[in-house]
Amino acid sequence: PRAASSAPQPQMGGMGGMGGFGMDMGMQQSMGGMGGMGGMGGMMGGKGGGGGGAPEKDDSEKAGDASGKWHWQQKGEEIQVRFPQDPAITKKDISVKFKRTSLTVSIKGETVMDGLLESTVEVDECTWCLAPGGVELQVMLTKQKEGEWGSLMA
Repeated sequence: PRAASSAPQPQMGGMGGMGGFGMDMGMQQSMGGMGGMGGMGGMMGGKGGGGGGAPEKDDSEKAGDASGKWHWQQKGEEIQVRFPQDPAITKKDISVKFKRTSLTVSIKGETVMDGLLESTVEVDECTWCLAPGGVELQVMLTKQKEGEWGSLMA
C-alpha cells in the first residue's frame, strides 16, 4: 500500500458570488443604494443566441478609440466602459462626471474621455468601480431608452 502524501492539498472554492467585479462592502455602500451591481454581472459573457430569426444584437466588446485607452460593451439598457490600467490606480486617482448627454473621465489628472454620448443616460443609475488590484476602471451607464447605440460617443 502507498503512503498518503503529506503535502497539503490546495483548497479551492470560497470565491463564489463575486460577480466578476469583486467590490468590497465600502464600495457597495458608496454606490448610493444601487444594490450592488444591479444586474451588470452578465456583461462579461459572450453573445446570447439570436431569437426567432431576428438579427443578433452586437453586444461584443468594441475598442473605444485608436489609442486603446478604453473599450465598451452594451447589453439591453446597460453599457459598460472599461479603462485598463498599468500601473494600477486607486480611487483617489479617478474623477468621473456623469451628465445626461456627456461623460468625462480623468485618471491621474489625464482626461481619457470627455464628450457627448451617442444618446442620453439616467445619471442617477450610472456608477463606476475599480477592479480588484486597481488594474481597471469600470464605468457603468444606464440608457434612458433601450436600443442599440452605434457608438459610445457622438
